[in-house]
Amino acid sequence: MSLPQVIACVTANAADSLNLKTKGRLQPGLDADLTLFTLKRQPTVLVDAEHDSLQAEELLTPLAAIRAGKGYMTEQGSAEHAFNF
Repeated sequence: MSLPQVIACVTANAADSLNLKTKGRLQPGLDADLTLFTLKRQPTVLVDAEHDSLQAEELLTPLAAIRAGKGYMTEQGSAEHAFNF
């Protein structure tokens, strides 16, 4: 899958399939929860819940998330506490 396809699958498509009308898109009036990623060129084996696997050449690693105006860093983002905007 291309990067735009992956992003669509985990944002708008996921929100649509769960009937979450205020999620999945950046538009005025909708919730603006965000996740910040870094794209690493790193061969990786992806395994799903049914133990099927796929070789990927790139890996998206989350660095931080913003939910309801509060920011959270991941271990990869190296901060330990939430931050406010």
